[in-house]
Amino acid sequence: MYNYLKPYPEELKKQFYNTYGGEEAFSLLSASPVLGSLNSGMQLYRLKYEKPEVFEQIKYSLHLPQYLSYLISCKPCSDITSIGCHTNLWDFHNNDYHEWVHAEGIYKKLAPICSYDETTKAVFPGNNYLVGTGLHDSSAALIPYMVNFHEPFVLLSTGTWCISLNPFNDSPLTTEELKQDCLSYLHYQGKPVKASRLFSGPEYEEGVKRIADHFNQNLIKYRTIEFNPEMTAVLQKIGFENGTKTLFAARDASSFVSDEEAYHQLMIDIIRQQVQSTELVLNGSPVKRLFVDGGFSRNAVYMNLLSIAFPQLEVYAASMAQATALGAALAIHTAWNKKPLPNTLIKLQYYSAAQNVTV
Repeated sequence: MYNYLKPYPEELKKQFYNTYGGEEAFSLLSASPVLGSLNSGMQLYRLKYEKPEVFEQIKYSLHLPQYLSYLISCKPCSDITSIGCHTNLWDFHNNDYHEWVHAEGIYKKLAPICSYDETTKAVFPGNNYLVGTGLHDSSAALIPYMVNFHEPFVLLSTGTWCISLNPFNDSPLTTEELKQDCLSYLHYQGKPVKASRLFSGPEYEEGVKRIADHFNQNLIKYRTIEFNPEMTAVLQKIGFENGTKTLFAARDASSFVSDEEAYHQLMIDIIRQQVQSTELVLNGSPVKRLFVDGGFSRNAVYMNLLSIAFPQLEVYAASMAQATALGAALAIHTAWNKKPLPNTLIKLQYYSAAQNVTV
């Protein structure tokens, strides 16, 4: 097992990108920033050159969803959502594996690509259920929204990473977008989804801990803080005359008169970054709705500030149990369920922008 968070060997990285056109040109074709081992195809490249004996023993290399499917069905396959997600394997311009995959013999280690709705019988004795191929988690979580809503929307999936997904924006990535951590996914039907990422979860956790420690409060308190529009309006006038966007980590906790004020400032700082990130995928597409799921969708301060920041959009907090698993099930719905899809899969709460407040 290999941890994708560990640094990728610098010399091997230089060898790869020098051979295949340079980091910038390659990233534009593969629709992904340079992410080291998180570009999962680079793991096979590393094995080939650092551990050729292991590389030679590989029959097929599978992404995790397809490996789990294989354990149940014994059918090895590749899936377009897993291939088309910052792997460095896919050429988004030619809609095929990148030339390096063939040049390096990597394609021989990749199982045949199966359709998202393809199913196989389970191999366990006494069972007759069908098994899907498995899908990439973010792509699967998008499926319930694509099935239920046909007017253009953006899904903001929040948690450790806050990922903005726009299935109605298939414009090619620009160099500037790549530099701002923008990338493209392939959704389950094989079309590009422009996405941007923001590492908000840890920033929020660290900020709340600082506030709680400084004001001697229990962390649980901040799970249910109500939005205060008057306090927000006052905070806009403090330290932002020149449009400076300061991270909360750089602020002095003693400059706030209360923990509630500090908390609102933390959320304002996070939302300002989120606006920049989400606008990368909104640009040039006719989106009217913004759906937010995950942890921040239950945060009243976050949701109200987001609705203020995007007054041109209808902003909704979305609630849906097990969105990723549900999306994967919906992809093969006709294979296991003859009933029509219920229209109650997603619960929505609308947030309207407060008057006379800006972010």
